[in-house]
Amino acid sequence: MLLTRTEFINKLVRAGLFILLAIIIFALGNKVVTGKDCSSCPGKGICAGESDCSMFLPE
Repeated sequence: MLLTRTEFINKLVRAGLFILLAIIIFALGNKVVTGKDCSSCPGKGICAGESDCSMFLPE
């Protein structure tokens, strides 16, 4: 089965977008709040849950 130029470019672009998405997910994955509520965290989304918020709360 031969691959036409258009099919090749479509597959190449699709693979490039998939790789870009994977890089974004990898880079931002640890910045996502995983706890139920971390709204009191002054880190604005860099907490990993309620237990992690304690280091951002004022003393």
